[in-house]
Amino acid sequence: MIMPEEREKFEKSGYHYLPGLLSADEAQQYRMRINRAFGLPERELSNRDIDSKTYTLPDGITKIPDFWPLIFNTKLLETIRGLLGGDIRYTQHSDLHINLGAGKYHRDSAYRDFGVGPDWDESKSAYKVVRVAIYLSDYDNSGSSLVILPGTHRHESWLNRMEVRFWNELRTRWRRFLDTNSLPQWAISMPKTTIRHKPGDCLIFDQRVLHAGGVVAGAMPKYAAYLSFSLDNIHAYNHHAYYLSRPTYLRQIPEELSGQLEGAGLKLTSSQP
Repeated sequence: MIMPEEREKFEKSGYHYLPGLLSADEAQQYRMRINRAFGLPERELSNRDIDSKTYTLPDGITKIPDFWPLIFNTKLLETIRGLLGGDIRYTQHSDLHINLGAGKYHRDSAYRDFGVGPDWDESKSAYKVVRVAIYLSDYDNSGSSLVILPGTHRHESWLNRMEVRFWNELRTRWRRFLDTNSLPQWAISMPKTTIRHKPGDCLIFDQRVLHAGGVVAGAMPKYAAYLSFSLDNIHAYNHHAYYLSRPTYLRQIPEELSGQLEGAGLKLTSSQP
């Protein structure tokens, strides 16, 4: 159960850490499924085996039935319901990654400039769209982590904005000379939290929170699976429509998955409430 103080902390910081969502064995099974999805050998691979390459599959969880159990994970759903305080819907926005550093600070919301656009208007409906990151690798041998700037879904000063822009532009310039996946993240004008995860750990965060992938420089690859949920309101529809406008996302989810979502009360309705 999510306690009131945990929900309050989530509302303030914009993220909730859920260690051990999956067991070590389950995390290993999903690593093998991700290997299969990318046509890689179904065994433990080192970065030397894959030449430290990056693999991404947008909407991979929606597209591949092997990953559908993640959508219906009971512990995950109960946690999200507790954090958001109501019935939730699957808002798609899913991905499968190997070695995606995503080193720049960014937001995953449809409207990414603080205070600009419908995502920031909560006069009629609260913004309750969350990104779910399930990490399948060990920080100790992969460097797998996520850097969060807590509270940036609620506050962003001019100085914060300028600092983020500075670090992101600097990282872009360094990319010409070296692998930016090996560069750490910095923050001076605002708090910074680095989540160093074990296989099966999960991070649930407001899509509007500034964050960045941590250093990816270990002997083993970084594996991760991402998906998204929301309360059933206008923000859910805006977010869903934003990602479905991309050609890499399924505009029509598989009929079998649609039926399972409807049966579980997780299907986003076709018309706005």
